[in-house]
Amino acid sequence: MVFNDNHKKILAGPAVTEQVARDLVKRIEGKDFTVTEILKDTSRSTVYRIAVGKMDLIYKIPHEKNSRHWIRFLTLFRSGEAFKNIQGMVLLEKEGFQSIKPILACEYRKKGMVMDSWLLYEYLPGSSCLGHEETYPDVVKLLSDLHQSNLLHGDPQIRNFLVKGDQLYIIDASPKRSGSKFKKRYEFAYLRKSAPDIEKYFGDYINSFYYRIAIKYDLYNQRITSIKKTLKAIISGNKSKN
Repeated sequence: MVFNDNHKKILAGPAVTEQVARDLVKRIEGKDFTVTEILKDTSRSTVYRIAVGKMDLIYKIPHEKNSRHWIRFLTLFRSGEAFKNIQGMVLLEKEGFQSIKPILACEYRKKGMVMDSWLLYEYLPGSSCLGHEETYPDVVKLLSDLHQSNLLHGDPQIRNFLVKGDQLYIIDASPKRSGSKFKKRYEFAYLRKSAPDIEKYFGDYINSFYYRIAIKYDLYNQRITSIKKTLKAIISGNKSKN
């Protein structure tokens, strides 16, 4: 459910009424909440665990995506980062995958472009699968099931899979529809980087043509990124000397 409120647009999750969403927006804007844990605070994003009344929520502000001029321009034609995050959670839920529960996203537009945004979702207690090899076979199966539904995770690092009891959850995802075999295998190549020991659970994927190409493509990307960082450091160093 999407509704406008003066200069801002609000997207509420399926289980959230308009009145509850408006009340939450008012409380966030008025800083009427308690920060119980700082999960991340960088130039890219700020992520707080907060208490709003009896609600235990995650409050996320995607600074980098909010401030980049090109991304702002593109929001003339599409949703901003916060809206896309909530829409992704709704899509996963609709397709039957366990994920975090979306509450709402709020974006502030000027001349049609998103200038600022933030989102709320329920805090999900559990443990990251990072370093827990006993969860790796289930992570591989979950990612395979996602691909069987022609969905990509979007950021399939091992830390973006969470275990609670005997249930696995997908978190921090940007799911997109895709039937591309290469893109699906590339997600496994990406997962492999974050948990090297997980590759032995990939089965026949390891010998597949698309997986081998994905590995080479990923190595190529890493080299290009490294070269860009080196050039940037050299340029910055020369500027500081001048």
